[in-house]
Order: sequence, then C-alpha cells, then structure tokens
Amino acid sequence: MITKQRTWGQFATPTDVADLLLGFCLRRPADRLLDPSCGDGALLRRAARWQSWLSASAAAPPRDTLFGVELDGESAARAAAIAGTTIVPANFFALAPAASPALPANWPPAGFDALVGNPPYTRAEWIGRLGDAAQLPLFAADPPDAPAPARAVPPDLAAALSGRAGLHAYFLLHSLPFLRDRGRLGFVMPNGWLDVAYGAALKRFLLDHFRVVAVIESAVERWFAAAGVNTCLLILERADDAAARAANRVRFARLTRPLRDLLGGAADDARRVVAVEQLVGRLLPGDDRPGGDVAVRVRRQGDLDPAARWGELLRAPAVALRPSAPSTAPLGRWAVVQRGHTTGANDFFYLDAAHVAQWGIEPEFRRPLLKSLRGVARLHLSAADTDHELLAIPAEARLAGTAAAAYVAWGEGRGLHRRATCAARRPWYCLHAQPDGQLLLAKGVWQRHFAPLADGPVAVDQQIYRLRMDTALLPVAAALLNSAWFALQCELRGRVNLGEGVLWLATYELAAIPLPDPTILDAGQRAALAAAHAHLSARPIAPTSAGDLAQPERLALDELVFDLVGLSAAERRAAREALLACLDGRCRRATQLAPENGA
Repeated sequence: MITKQRTWGQFATPTDVADLLLGFCLRRPADRLLDPSCGDGALLRRAARWQSWLSASAAAPPRDTLFGVELDGESAARAAAIAGTTIVPANFFALAPAASPALPANWPPAGFDALVGNPPYTRAEWIGRLGDAAQLPLFAADPPDAPAPARAVPPDLAAALSGRAGLHAYFLLHSLPFLRDRGRLGFVMPNGWLDVAYGAALKRFLLDHFRVVAVIESAVERWFAAAGVNTCLLILERADDAAARAANRVRFARLTRPLRDLLGGAADDARRVVAVEQLVGRLLPGDDRPGGDVAVRVRRQGDLDPAARWGELLRAPAVALRPSAPSTAPLGRWAVVQRGHTTGANDFFYLDAAHVAQWGIEPEFRRPLLKSLRGVARLHLSAADTDHELLAIPAEARLAGTAAAAYVAWGEGRGLHRRATCAARRPWYCLHAQPDGQLLLAKGVWQRHFAPLADGPVAVDQQIYRLRMDTALLPVAAALLNSAWFALQCELRGRVNLGEGVLWLATYELAAIPLPDPTILDAGQRAALAAAHAHLSARPIAPTSAGDLAQPERLALDELVFDLVGLSAAERRAAREALLACLDGRCRRATQLAPENGA
C-alpha cells in the first residue's frame, strides 16, 4: 500500500541530525532561515530552540527570522502554530524568491542566510500521484505566449536529470536563488546522487554555484527507518565568485560512531550548541583525517570531477584510490556484462515442477532456470542446482496441437499479452534469445561475494548478471572475480543507497571495475590463477568475513591477485580491512537506526 507519508516523502528529521544541520548553517541568532519543505515544522521548532540558546544574552529575541514552505495543507497548519514562525502554504516550486503576492510582507527581499531541510524522498515516478497542484513547473511546457518563465531548473539541466532524480534533487536546485551570497544550505539527501549517472549533472550544478562545505555520511546507522534509503548530509555555501569556489576545500566525512554518541546526551539545553560546534570543528580539518570515529578526506573543489563517483571519497581506503597498475583494465574491456531475463510475467514464464506436471509442457520449450544465487553453495553449478525452468519458445516454433499452445492460450486469457513488457515482443510469449550464462554475478549482494561458473546451459533471471568472454579466459576470470580485490571494488563502486543494507551493482558499474587484464597475462600467471580457483572451488561458499579471508585457499588466490595489482604488504592488509569494514557497515546500517526523536 502506498501511504501518504511515502508518496509525499514525509519523514521526520532526528534531533541529532537536525542539530548538526543547524550547527553548520545557523551561525548567528538573527539569521533568517527557511525550510522549503517544512512539513509540520519540526525542524523550525528546533531552529527556534537554537535561536533561544544563541540569543540568551541579547536584549530581545530575534523576530521574523524563521520561515517555512509546505504544500500539504494539514502539515502547514500544524507548522503555523509554532510561535514566531511564518509559514507559506504553497508549492515551493511555484514560488519566486523575490517579493510577490504569493509571499508574506515580512519575506526577506535579499535572500536567506540559511536554508535547512529534509526534502521529500519521493521518487520521480511517484510525482504524478501528488495531484495537479504539486506538479513541478519544469515538467510542464511553457505556454506559447508566456513571458520569461520562472522555471525551477534550466531546461538543459532538467533534460540531463530526465526525471530520474527524486524531488529532493529539484528542491536543491530551486533553492539557489532563495539564498544570499555566502548563505549556507544544509539538506538531508538520499546518498545515491553521489554515484548514479544523473548525479553528474547535479554535481556540476553544485560546483558552479556553491562552495561545497561538507558531505557527511554515517557508516554505522540509518538516520531514517521508514524511508528505506541511506542518507547523507550535504552542506553548501552559495559562492558567486568562481575563484572562491575553485579554491574551496571540500570535506568528505564518514562517521564511524552513532551521531548521538558523538554529540553526547545534552540535547535539551544550551550545552548542545557547544557539543555540535565541537563536532563541526572536527568535520572541517585542513587535511585528511583517515582514522578515528570521524574520518575525513579533504579535496580542493576545483579538482573535483562531477562525473566521478564522490561516494568513493567517503568510503574508499587510500589503497583503492591509488592509480591503476599498467597491467589492469576495466572488466568491460575484456568481458560483456549482461542482465538475465526480464519476462514481464514471471509467474507465467517461470515454471516449477507443479506447472510442468499440470500442463505437460514439452521439454523442447523448457530450459533450466536459475532465479537467484541465494541458494548456490559452490563455485560450480549445473542444471541440477536449479528448481525452476524457463518457458523458452522460439519465434519460429510450430505450436499447433502442443501443450505449450494451450498454456499460451491460458496466459492470454489472463491478459498477460497486454502487459507492457510482453506486448513489446512479437509474439509476446517468445522471450528474446540470450546466450547461456557462463560466469555469473548477483545484482544485489548481502554477505557473500562470489561468482560461480555454470558448467552447463542455464538461463538466469534479471537479478543475475552473465559475463560473456573468450572461453579460454573463463578459469582466469573466475579467479579474479572471486578475489577479495574484486569484492572490495564492488563494495566501493556499487550503490548502498537502500536502507536494507544490500549492495546493488549496475552493469556499467561492474564494467568499470579495474582488474588485472587476463588477455596480457603470461601462461604461468594464468595457470596459477586457474589452479588457485580450482582449490577454492573445492570448498563451500562462505560469507565474506575475516575467517573466510584467512582460509588457505582464499589467501592463496588473493595473494596472486594482489601481486598482479601491485600492492605492498601494508596495502594488502588495508584492502582486506576495508572490505570487512564495508560489509560490517552495510549490515549495521540495515539494523541500527538513529533514535526516533524527530526534529
């Protein structure tokens, strides 16, 4: 069921997270602050508390400094009850930053000193559910006779985002003109933008308009349980001076202790301000601080590439950021990564024994099918390891009088041929031909990093990737893809934006992973890798853990790969430790939640 909270992306900000945002952005008691997606005003309520602490010695508390915008009428009404705040019940994207009839008289004409918020996590495909009043101006065509349009996003940038970004990204873009020069912005953002394809356009926008003060992520807790995503904090400062932007030092900070522990328990009095300011200072070092409970990597903003994966600057150990050895090449240079079957009607195309017995579907129209790697126990598998079959009817097959024809007619009676994916095929029941899987990888990884070899013809579901390559390379490739080095690269290059802790890998992410190039290895190196893989294959697949990495068969294979990558003894230890830290962090974030004290 799609709830209002989920559709509108409404998730209360934990107090500790709210305080960290305010610690960066609310620098003076009289700062004019706007929350552009204020909900029921929880963040504004916390900002009012901060103002009272910051202005304790002032003759009079600040007035007309806290503003909020909220589209949901019920939430806006609750926010309006907060003393000293001004709430605009409107669609933020329909507002212009300067004074207009839609804005209250006390709206600051020169822009805000601070914008803080926890923008909606609504997916792009859910935007239509919000109703006509919520449609973003950038998604609508301008009337032919319209004057200069007040677009939320320039057309070229909107085209680059292509509707793939959620509402949080558009809130970020539309916030720029509401902020004065050198004003601060602090948002809670789903962390997927750091690494996904559309994120390059978003990062380019940030680099062109802001000093990126800090990007902060927790390695040990999820800040939002119900949202189902992992988040980061993005701290920006508007900078109209290009030279100031280029010279800025960006801090990529990773917290390895829960935020509540870092801030201490004094959340209800002015001591909280001191605790937050101390943590902010630790998050803004002049140089890299690689260890401890706050790990920070510092980069000059002018050196940042918007097309690069910024998530690696948060999570990758130094050994993974070193230049690739000359003997390495991206996986996609010598192998093709392909996704398995997307049928559009798995309950029809995926046949279990009961289906086959009931309909008597002929063997020539069935192929062994592997739906998931979850139950695979060893690094070699065959048709005997599958418990389903795929309905595989060639386009030229003559079906008249067959049991398969009766089964197809039954499917049409259920309207399956009208489903979008099925209707795109001719005929609808003929899946696109795909080569048999050779070397397989899971699209989503939990605790086991492994790549089994299919020793016979096996069809696979779209949750599994097939790697196709020169057959002579298979034993060597199998060794490389079952190494700790490859597992670490997957952890760093995959996506951890979903709160359930699963690591998701796209085809282009896998294709970009640098590995020793098997096409240039000599015969001795190939033989050694193949032998190491054979020894590893003799034992069951185990979860990737410290104990597993210490097993003799695992050590032997990993040392060969580390030799080819050119790692020192210290770098090998660092690579193993980083892999285990990534796994531990995903598991901890999946189970450990920030306190539910919403702000």
